[in-house]
Amino acid sequence: MEIFIRPAGPADAEEIARVQAVSWRATYAKQLSAESLARVETAWDARHWRHGLERVDDRAITLVLEAREVGIVGFGVAGRRRAGRDPTLHPYEGEVYLLYLLPGFQGYGLGGKLMTALARVLKARGMKSALVWALATNRDAIGFYEHLGGEILLRARKPFFGEPVEEIALGWRDIETLTGAAPQARE
Repeated sequence: MEIFIRPAGPADAEEIARVQAVSWRATYAKQLSAESLARVETAWDARHWRHGLERVDDRAITLVLEAREVGIVGFGVAGRRRAGRDPTLHPYEGEVYLLYLLPGFQGYGLGGKLMTALARVLKARGMKSALVWALATNRDAIGFYEHLGGEILLRARKPFFGEPVEEIALGWRDIETLTGAAPQARE
């Protein structure tokens, strides 16, 4: 199966929303309330994605992982680090906001390749470091980011669609750690 990574456009909104919804249900069904999951799906529907992908600024870049015979099977979004008051995060310039793959495409190194592509975009935009947030209960994601060289920076309790959650920030002080060949990783 031929799989490639490319920038997303407005025409990809439906498939990105589908990938996010399926991934969310598979990953977070036992970690978040059904109400929060429903709010996420409503807020991040195809209309939300279309609007974001039609923007002409360069605040965030969305890349899709596409299998020619299947369509979009994963996506990632990255850009400048969002504001945060904790000084631990100040050295980190870039942020991977979202990274999702359909469950059947996890475990083949594709997430690592998508992270590499996102890191290369951040580097091309002048960023030398990056971070990502993961729910503290999502041990698979935390292990994946650690396998790619991410170091746990801090834990924070945040509101998430009406539900307080604990998140963990993981970071790469040197984005070069991510821009090389993607390691064979278990997502």
